[in-house]
Amino acid sequence: MKKILTAIAIGIAAFVTYTQLQNPTENSAHFAWNEEQEYQLLEKVKFTNGDFIQVAEGELQNYKLREECKNKRLEVKRESTNSLLYVSGACDGMVHIRAAYPTPKNAKLAVVTTNCGGTACNTWNEHFIVFIGDSGIQVVKVGSSFYGPKNKRTQYEFIFSGQRLVGSTAQNFYDGTENDLGDLVPSTRMFIQQGAFVDLRFEKRFLAFIGEHPDSVLGDAQTRSELVEKIKPDQFRAFRAAMSGPGSSSVFNGRFLVMNACMKSNCPYEFGSVVLDGFTGTLHVMRFNPDDNHFDYASTKKLNEAVDGPWLEEIDTQDRYSLRIKSGRLQAIKNHS
Repeated sequence: MKKILTAIAIGIAAFVTYTQLQNPTENSAHFAWNEEQEYQLLEKVKFTNGDFIQVAEGELQNYKLREECKNKRLEVKRESTNSLLYVSGACDGMVHIRAAYPTPKNAKLAVVTTNCGGTACNTWNEHFIVFIGDSGIQVVKVGSSFYGPKNKRTQYEFIFSGQRLVGSTAQNFYDGTENDLGDLVPSTRMFIQQGAFVDLRFEKRFLAFIGEHPDSVLGDAQTRSELVEKIKPDQFRAFRAAMSGPGSSSVFNGRFLVMNACMKSNCPYEFGSVVLDGFTGTLHVMRFNPDDNHFDYASTKKLNEAVDGPWLEEIDTQDRYSLRIKSGRLQAIKNHS
């Protein structure tokens, strides 16, 4: 009962925040930032909790790095011991700390952008917001953004309660989506208390799943109903079993809830993922067992390369598979290396 009441409370809090932020006002923001402001390159920002973030590069002893993190990366470190807490997902050819509020030596928040570092990447950045969460410094990805049309650059507004970020919007966020005439279409992203940025088109009823285990979706009768009608119960139970152990979730590009987990007592030899489209409710589930050369996938709708292709990189395949979309279905190609 306690868990149910907690989930309800989280859902209500998320809904209230969601409703309040649909009509942000400039006067309510404690800090505002946009890409037209003077370009800063901060190498280090210390937060009010005593820890700090820092741009680093090269190999890292006793820490397995993704390939792109060997170039430039954003590290979260403990000030008192100068020890590494974790390497964030902000990794690429270029990693820039663009802003810190209120100061780089006593910050509550920082804005970070990354890109590949080449000429073609100058107008395409990944955006991250760094703030103090319940478990320490959090680095949250807002999404991938083009520079917008003239005089329509992305504008961020942030609201705090003491040291904590409690509300934020990113307006004129251009993620590459175009209308039928080829015009870039802006979106508005908002921060919710689970520690993620979602597009305003994200269905309110799915907000409670953000930050939860994949079984929160697989166990919800309404959300899973269409998928259950398409596949046999044994197949559904196999997907669920593959994600019965430790798991996590994140929001990709403001729209997709990507949830990864592995099998209880058989981790990491069997594992799986759930992807929920926050706009449409489309559900994708998959499970992997590389040693038995087994892959299974089911979905409520065919995949669309343009819409669904980008989130494939967020699926944790333990580096054992490469994923691709062919004829509306997901294919997993085993990595021989």
